[in-house]
Amino acid sequence: MLELSEEQRKAVEYVDGPSLVTAGAGSGKTRTLTAKIAHLVNRLGHDPARILAITFTNKAAGEMKSRLRAVTGRPAEAFPWVRTFHSACFQILKEHCEVLGYQKPLTIHSEYQQKTNLKRVLGRLDLDPKLLNPMRAAISRAKNSENPWHALDHSFRVPRKREAYELYNELLVQQNAVDFDDILMLTRDLLRNYGEVREICRGLFDYILIDEFQDSNAIQNEIVDLLLRDGRLTVVGDDYQSIYRFRGADPVHFIRFPEKFPGAAVFRLEENYRSTEAIVKAAEALIAHNRYRIEKTCFSRRSGPPVAVRGFTGEDLEAAWVADCCWQYHLYEKIPLDQMAVLYRTRFCSLAFERAFRSSGIPYQLMGGRGFFERREVQDINAYLVASVNPRDDASFERIVNVPRRGIGSGTLQKIMGYKAGPLSMQEACRLAFEDGVLPKKTAKELGRLLHLLESLGRERPDRAIRRILEETGYVEYLEAFAENERDAGERLENIEQMVHAASQKQTIAEYLEDCALLREDQDDADDGHGVRLSTFHAAKGLEYRVVFVAGVEEGLLPHWRSVTVGTGQEGGALENEAGIEEERRLLYVAMTRASERLHLSWCRTRRGELVSPSRFLDELPEGLIVREDL
Repeated sequence: MLELSEEQRKAVEYVDGPSLVTAGAGSGKTRTLTAKIAHLVNRLGHDPARILAITFTNKAAGEMKSRLRAVTGRPAEAFPWVRTFHSACFQILKEHCEVLGYQKPLTIHSEYQQKTNLKRVLGRLDLDPKLLNPMRAAISRAKNSENPWHALDHSFRVPRKREAYELYNELLVQQNAVDFDDILMLTRDLLRNYGEVREICRGLFDYILIDEFQDSNAIQNEIVDLLLRDGRLTVVGDDYQSIYRFRGADPVHFIRFPEKFPGAAVFRLEENYRSTEAIVKAAEALIAHNRYRIEKTCFSRRSGPPVAVRGFTGEDLEAAWVADCCWQYHLYEKIPLDQMAVLYRTRFCSLAFERAFRSSGIPYQLMGGRGFFERREVQDINAYLVASVNPRDDASFERIVNVPRRGIGSGTLQKIMGYKAGPLSMQEACRLAFEDGVLPKKTAKELGRLLHLLESLGRERPDRAIRRILEETGYVEYLEAFAENERDAGERLENIEQMVHAASQKQTIAEYLEDCALLREDQDDADDGHGVRLSTFHAAKGLEYRVVFVAGVEEGLLPHWRSVTVGTGQEGGALENEAGIEEERRLLYVAMTRASERLHLSWCRTRRGELVSPSRFLDELPEGLIVREDL
């Protein structure tokens, strides 16, 4: 049996009714959950095939099966119901799909098949093919909500959503297939509406256990309720780490568990085995400002230095200082580079660190996303710049000739290609076609504007050139129209603002583009897994590092303005969303508790050339646990 603390042991051995295990960061919750399953099997004699254990990722399910094999001596195959929500639900759905009008075998569409169907739907409705991703996101949100039609009506700038939703679902039924989002929705409907099926499924399980319960949504909770028999349920999680509200997750399901199940046992795993006492207490003091939580008093027996809080004049100095610190830790304390991480609230913050690490020769790895210069909007704007300074670069010109839309379709491009002979570039061919008057009047006008813009951009400073592209092409409106949602649009616009700031530090477009190319090359060379980790807070959840730098702890970034602003008051000031502020505080809590030995928090007086102020969250950290320094 696994070695357990007293509170862990109590949580493991309690099987007399519903129980909630609220587990602080680094407190051994997965160990406790694994030990409880082993206890049910080895001590109480339950059939492992009758235990449903839900994890939130396939990786976590695989790791749990490996641990169970080691602890119980049973093969991984003996635990067929250690699965994610989607995987478990599909097992139920494919067995009973005929009740819903499907035939066996039921198949799950891949992302490619999903997109193929959506392209057909957009074609039938005569909608722009570039609406594919926002339409897909709107349909996904609808299927993960309690009221799909209401969710569709509130989707971000997507036309004819209801018609598209119905057409898309008709295609799925015709093809005897479901998509990923159907799995939960159809399983819920199956269990809710067909009592006989519900009783069969309830009879499959003697016990249900759920990990990361704070990240569950309304549909997942209803499925658990529909499957539950005799209150044999244990949920494990940490409401302090609930950070997926934008996906529909709601910590209220976790927090109100004792109300939902009167008499439920509550176990608190409060000892942090990962981080030092200073880190644990600082994070604890921060999260104590959240009103909606299950109270825990987390502690650690490990000593260590206080949390460091530093202010910088700007993001370039902040990034350079972090890079220098990483070298110092590596050279003098022998801490491996991959045991250090730089965490930030939004992806655009990665650029300053990518540049600083390249300058210092420090290997780095971008986690959970592409490099800054690999993002679509960044590549679009850079293609404009390349086409302006190198008219012979046909690839860049072809990328932007119809972005945003100018009515230049395949037919127009065919006419232009007819002028492209020998060494002529696409831009030169366009000019010839324009001068010969073979293009439709409106198309010719748009093409003429584009050619004039490209010709004049080459003389501008790079930041001014980017501003002109945005102003004269309508690219911002284009981004907003084809973004998946408001959050996606906001992130892409932030990336462009970061581009403008980076470009402002170069004298010419050529210098700026050279810098971009070198950063991309460095990232291509860094794919061996070695190097300092650069990550958003969300992508870092569940990971741990010996040294963590949390950057950009500033108002507007953390808490992020989009997450906390809900409108304007009578005096014209911004109204703040308390739930949003609490989620932002949980995000910082998650970032802080990734650190096991050293934690640095930093903020800047200016970011992207604008004055900013330190985050309100820094004022919530007790002076006895932190040291402050301004550089």
